[in-house]
Amino acid sequence: MSIVSSDDIEAPPGATVVLRDALTRMLGCGSPAVNRLSYAGTSVTFRTRGPGADVTLLLDRRPPQIAGPEEPAEIEIELTPEQAARFASGRLFMPGAVTSGEVTVRGPIRKYLEVDPILRRLLADSCEGPPEANGASAPAPAGRAWDPKLDPDLLAIETRDLHKRFGAHRVLTGVDLRIPEGVVAVVLGPSGTGKSVLLQHIIGLMKPDGGDVLVRGRPLSRMSRSELLTLRSEMGVMFQDGALFSTMNVHDNVAFPLRQHTDLREPQIHEVVMEHLASVGLADAADRMPNQLSGGMRKRAGLARALVLNPGIVLCDEPDSGLDPVRTALLGDLLLEQHERLGGTMLVITHDVMLARRISDHVSILWQGAVLESGTSDQIFESETAFVRQFLAGQSKGPLTMDA
Repeated sequence: MSIVSSDDIEAPPGATVVLRDALTRMLGCGSPAVNRLSYAGTSVTFRTRGPGADVTLLLDRRPPQIAGPEEPAEIEIELTPEQAARFASGRLFMPGAVTSGEVTVRGPIRKYLEVDPILRRLLADSCEGPPEANGASAPAPAGRAWDPKLDPDLLAIETRDLHKRFGAHRVLTGVDLRIPEGVVAVVLGPSGTGKSVLLQHIIGLMKPDGGDVLVRGRPLSRMSRSELLTLRSEMGVMFQDGALFSTMNVHDNVAFPLRQHTDLREPQIHEVVMEHLASVGLADAADRMPNQLSGGMRKRAGLARALVLNPGIVLCDEPDSGLDPVRTALLGDLLLEQHERLGGTMLVITHDVMLARRISDHVSILWQGAVLESGTSDQIFESETAFVRQFLAGQSKGPLTMDA
């Protein structure tokens, strides 16, 4: 991995103190999300240039703790003073900084990136700076593109030369998809271009005619049936219409994965279910049947069920289908909230440009069964590629026609 070192930059006095104070304040904020940081199961040292400039966060403790100077860490992240200041206020988008080579990293950084969305949100919420500094994230630094050939250790999802055809119709024609860990990623493209088929390959519901799918470095083609079933329990899926069981009420729909994949007792299941229903605004609808819900409520119930096992990867298939623009915006905000609450990686399949602009850190454009372009949301929305410009602007003239 290419790196940019800060060896020649002296951290100003107090830079480490600001970082340590921010982490201490965050750990003591009382939010339940603090304990979720322990899912990383690792330790990370944030290092800036200068004496006493190391701060080590133990993410293998519950609750997490700041370590003493003598305690070694599994991961090291080296920051410039400016990056340390942005990090302390929750404005350093670490997945972008790592994948672009803007920061020096050592060790299994993927473990940290899984919880980076949670940490950023907590730091932003506990930041003592001015309100305008409390943004949850910031794009990768200007002028540094995310490498399309990312280190596989940084990827949550990867497809390699994926092919699929149904009879004479070629749906996927060599998809090379790379989704970095810790981001909200969007696969964007017109209807009928293979987005949902791609998603079914990622889940393992379809087998490719050629190529492979890797989830956090593990190729699906080499997995046994039991390994594949275990993997699916680590991935939450939100289907287009919620895909709720019509004979179960909302509570039992959300409880279904817990009853299938855990040994929790019913009182514990009820507690977990109600926590997730409350997080999507459906605590008062637990006893309703699916036919008593609006379309938006069914989608939120489907999202709660997708999240109930606290999966590291969440896949959303056209979550905005059938929703008006306002409810699409509200759903987008809800997806962002859940990502900041639970961390991990979220992949959203959609043709809705407005939703993609609202939620995405990373965008892949799928057209004619292949990834045409991929990168940060800023890079894609400023693309000069003819098809991308036409699709994003919704113009009738361009490479995309009624027949294409």
